[in-house]
Amino acid sequence: MDEARASWNTVYHAKEGFECQITLRDEDEATLETRAKKVMVSITKSGGVPLRRRSYIPGNNGENSDDEEKPEKTYLDEDGVRRCNLKLKNGKVCGSPVTEREGKYGTFWSCPNYKEHAA
Repeated sequence: MDEARASWNTVYHAKEGFECQITLRDEDEATLETRAKKVMVSITKSGGVPLRRRSYIPGNNGENSDDEEKPEKTYLDEDGVRRCNLKLKNGKVCGSPVTEREGKYGTFWSCPNYKEHAA
């Protein structure tokens, strides 16, 4: 199989909690861009959210940084329930079940204890 002239790769979390990766290849960059936009719309409509690779830090040429990495804001427990992973003012992890809501800037996870989250 010959090498494609253009390729596009993305990683995202599916609504069901799976980490997914898609790679598109094409002979033409403009056609590939159109296809990639359609795929991104499809992923977003299905509830997928972008996933950032921990090893990639912009402007750092792929080298790891000494800066502390922030944990994910939510996690799936052993029963498949999405829970809040933010710290409370008392220092404990919240752990409350969260609900997906639609806001001014798109979908987000809403925690019932948001007023108790540490700044």
